[in-house]
Amino acid sequence: MKIPFARLSVIVAILITSFTSQFAAAGYVNRTFNPGANLFVNPLHFAFNTLSNVFAFSPVPHGTQVSLWNPMTLSFDTTATFNAGNGSWSDNFTLYPGTGARLTTPVSFQNTFVGDVLDHDGQPFDGDTFHNPPPYAGPNGIFLLGDKSPIVNTGNDIFLHILGRDPYVGEKVQNLMTTSTYLGDGLWDNVPVLGVSEAAFLHVAVPEPAITTIVLLGLGVGRYLRRKA
Repeated sequence: MKIPFARLSVIVAILITSFTSQFAAAGYVNRTFNPGANLFVNPLHFAFNTLSNVFAFSPVPHGTQVSLWNPMTLSFDTTATFNAGNGSWSDNFTLYPGTGARLTTPVSFQNTFVGDVLDHDGQPFDGDTFHNPPPYAGPNGIFLLGDKSPIVNTGNDIFLHILGRDPYVGEKVQNLMTTSTYLGDGLWDNVPVLGVSEAAFLHVAVPEPAITTIVLLGLGVGRYLRRKA
């Protein structure tokens, strides 16, 4: 699909973009982190995406922590702490674009993310066309995620650009302040918005096949087997 002008203008407004012969776009994104907890994603791909590289271009307050969400335990169980004295992280783990994390800081600061712009599907952005990822086919759960592309997402686009499909009725988008539930037919009880570099908890609940569908599939298989006999 072609880029809607509004979304293209968002990218142009946020990024200083340069194009190589392979049409790879590079730029920067400024993100302010407020005191306390912040949900975020690394919005650009840069040099292995380790914390030391992701936070290489701005001073990080001493004691700042970045934690990864574990959907199996429904908890943050991996945490790296920044030591301003030696300029290092206690765990210099990798934070790929699209992977959500929680950043906790004692004071407000602005980080400048630098790197290459990715498409929604994680491939280098070609400067012309967006591509959604393959439709999510994994298990139900609560996942902390964001868009791999540095654009603003609203409503159904959050699921389309992150999971490659529209939301199902009852699925939710949750941040630290609000929870939005999908009602169907493009309607939400509270329309969610995911800004550039923002992450949210996606409550994924794939509906079970209806009993009538299972019965019909069983009848179809039975007829097939009888024909083969």
